[in-house]
Amino acid sequence: MFDNTTEDFIQPDDAALTARGRALIMIGRDGIAGGDQQALEAYFHPTFRFHGPGGGEVTREDLWAFFAGYRSALEDFTVERRAVIDQGGEYMSARTSFSGVFTRPLELAPMGTLQPTGEPFDFDVINIFRVDAEDRLVEEWALYDTLLVMAKLGVDVGSAAGSGS
Repeated sequence: MFDNTTEDFIQPDDAALTARGRALIMIGRDGIAGGDQQALEAYFHPTFRFHGPGGGEVTREDLWAFFAGYRSALEDFTVERRAVIDQGGEYMSARTSFSGVFTRPLELAPMGTLQPTGEPFDFDVINIFRVDAEDRLVEEWALYDTLLVMAKLGVDVGSAAGSGS
């Protein structure tokens, strides 16, 4: 079992969190990592758009399929928040950590099928979220090191990925 320490992660019972911050933590745990489709549909607005590194834009269903691939490929898949910034208004931000052990093949466009490494896998994302009046996610911008993620998945990216963690 992958031992992912919770020391650096915000817990939903943290008194400093807003209700929206708690909901953000729980959708990571229950919806994204846990695959709770009802939770995903309730939290993500039907017109949600995700803007990833390199200018890619996808729908909520595309993003859910991406997460389903990680749930399938990673044993002990977790999604936790290291930081949540919520000052009210329509924007929030977070530092999100994804982790697990890469034990099963991962279908990842445009790479195709990546074979498991059997190694622990993790990466952090800086997120900016736009929410509507009902606190549903309408839009998200995410920044993460795509080369480092590929290298951690066993893709030979040469020296381009560096040695960061």
